[in-house]
Amino acid sequence: MTDLVQLRESIRGVSIHPESLLNISLVRQAFEDPAFRFVPRNADASWSYEGTIPISLGGFNPFELAFYYGHTSRFAAWLSDPCGSARELNENDQLLREVLFMVHDYLHAWAYSVIDELCPSLRVFHGAIDAQSLDDYVFCHLLTEAVATTGLDYWFLCACDLNAICPIGTNMRSLTVDYHQSRLPEYHRFSPDLEVQTPAFLRALTAFYCSGVFPGFDVDDLRRSPQLLRWLRHELNYGAIQRDLSRSWLAYMAGAPLATAAPDVAIDIDTPARARLIDGVAERLWAKVKHGDASSSAIKPPATPPRRTAPVDQPPDFRFVNLARVPIERWSSMQPATEMNFSYFVYQYLGQLSRSTVPDGKLKHLRLVLQQRDVSLLLDLFDGLRLHSAFDDEPRDLLIAN
Repeated sequence: MTDLVQLRESIRGVSIHPESLLNISLVRQAFEDPAFRFVPRNADASWSYEGTIPISLGGFNPFELAFYYGHTSRFAAWLSDPCGSARELNENDQLLREVLFMVHDYLHAWAYSVIDELCPSLRVFHGAIDAQSLDDYVFCHLLTEAVATTGLDYWFLCACDLNAICPIGTNMRSLTVDYHQSRLPEYHRFSPDLEVQTPAFLRALTAFYCSGVFPGFDVDDLRRSPQLLRWLRHELNYGAIQRDLSRSWLAYMAGAPLATAAPDVAIDIDTPARARLIDGVAERLWAKVKHGDASSSAIKPPATPPRRTAPVDQPPDFRFVNLARVPIERWSSMQPATEMNFSYFVYQYLGQLSRSTVPDGKLKHLRLVLQQRDVSLLLDLFDGLRLHSAFDDEPRDLLIAN
């Protein structure tokens, strides 16, 4: 495991190569924030690179103020020399995508700390999740998602030429959205008042994620503009998925059966307290992204370390539980109840195997394993292949679904 404190100290005063990703301001902020950790996991990212596994295996937990990455990954290789040229590691933009997702996760964690500072009564890191508080915490989580997307994509990537900042031949113009500032004249045909490069946009995007409605556009507008359709269709789908996933994950963390609303059920942001919170976060995010205000906008960890964890005695949902932290002797007796839960068990199991050691012939049977939903069949198929052990810092509670 890389000693991050020593790594951060080692680059002080070191010359940064023009092709280093540390030339990207938000990458540098995330890399240097002392409260943010990089934590390796027993996952081989090669499975995702080649498309055998349709998800990223790192996982996510903003309450832990950390970025999780596969111990075998381009990100892990980059950490060995972050000041050097990133070109050789960036085949098909795989490295840059991983590093930008690190920034995305960083902004999530940063936003949680800002919410905690601006509105401590919410107790976002420690408050009990129950039927009455669930949507408060879902709102907070969707606000952090809007912060990550607005800060990195809308205010930074979509407004700059990334290759001019770090000339490594990248094709990336955005990470999670299909918007670009150069298309603003087309969007203005349908919504002349649309302004993205302003702090007020964070409230619009948060409302979008919480309700599925983007003010200023209607269905006919999407039909008349392929560019607008490409942008907002993705965001509409993304927002619905985020509402559903956030509710399901936080309900699971609660450790008690909680009824969750359907994805199309909106979360109200039109209360004075929520509006003030969004605007307060927006002001700080604008300063962080647009003015490089890193010193005053670093993560401020809660006074009491985060301890938001799901009870271990409930049946594991492998969208939200790190398989590496479930005792291996229990695996054979598990039978995830749903098709999705079983799929995530399979993805996480494979991720603990080095891709290079798995014969391609075995992978031909993977579709049958997924159809049969039989844990024993999976374990028998890959019996004899060495599983990696969990790293010390990786937690049991991880949002694996992505």
